[in-house]
Amino acid sequence: MGFDPGSKPSFEELYREYLRRIYGYVRAQVGSPAEAEDLTSQVFVRAWEAYGRYLPQSQTPSAWLFRIARNLIVDRGRRGANAQKALRLVGQEIRPEPDPAQLAEEHIRDQQLLAAVVALSERQREVVSLRHAGGFGFMEIGGIMGVSEDAAKMLYHRALAKLREALPDMRPQ
Repeated sequence: MGFDPGSKPSFEELYREYLRRIYGYVRAQVGSPAEAEDLTSQVFVRAWEAYGRYLPQSQTPSAWLFRIARNLIVDRGRRGANAQKALRLVGQEIRPEPDPAQLAEEHIRDQQLLAAVVALSERQREVVSLRHAGGFGFMEIGGIMGVSEDAAKMLYHRALAKLREALPDMRPQ
């Protein structure tokens, strides 16, 4: 949808525009669909409570909402929640193929990818999730994570290098 810079969209517009992206980001961070739904709801409750204080001149709606989501995830981590973290790309589900051997190979590749993502540092998982599940550019990722654009790029490229190292036989299809 894209909002005019500096204008304040209605809360309903924000909700409709960002619900799926926020859910995808949260889901990639926490792993569990039920927990992701709960945290996504909390993001929008907090956003609703803070909507009167939101200043669109100081940050984009997406950066504002994703920062709320990030803070909730960090708070969840501080409380000691021990859910498995995994990368799930929004809108990309594995569609069953009639060939069982191909399904088995895809399952093994998915498990290898998930294991490699889980082995990344928390910040690396976060930057990969924001880039792929959230669809953000590096400037927005930096704003959400509280780092510079260049630092976000460096973190992302280091994460990709670790994934390539962990998965040398896996090539994009």
